[in-house]
Amino acid sequence: MVPITVFTPTYNRAYTLHKCYNSLKRQTCKEFVWLVVDDGSTDNTRELIEKWRQDSDFEIIYYYQENKGMSEAHNTAYKLINTELNMCVDSD
Repeated sequence: MVPITVFTPTYNRAYTLHKCYNSLKRQTCKEFVWLVVDDGSTDNTRELIEKWRQDSDFEIIYYYQENKGMSEAHNTAYKLINTELNMCVDSD
């Protein structure tokens, strides 16, 4: 089991989400899972994450929900996290 979950709540941020992904790719320790909680995006966030999931050297979990706002995206993340430690990294 990985020791930490890095979670990113996002809404229509496909245009800047690559900054977060590239930062995570540059980490020397890959013992984490990246949980992306998509809060109802209508852009190409899903397709972007799916492409990265195929090529990534760390685990990426994508979860889509109807738009409920930032606080609910955080609440959803906490329901999905199964590691002892976690941290939030914004989508940009």
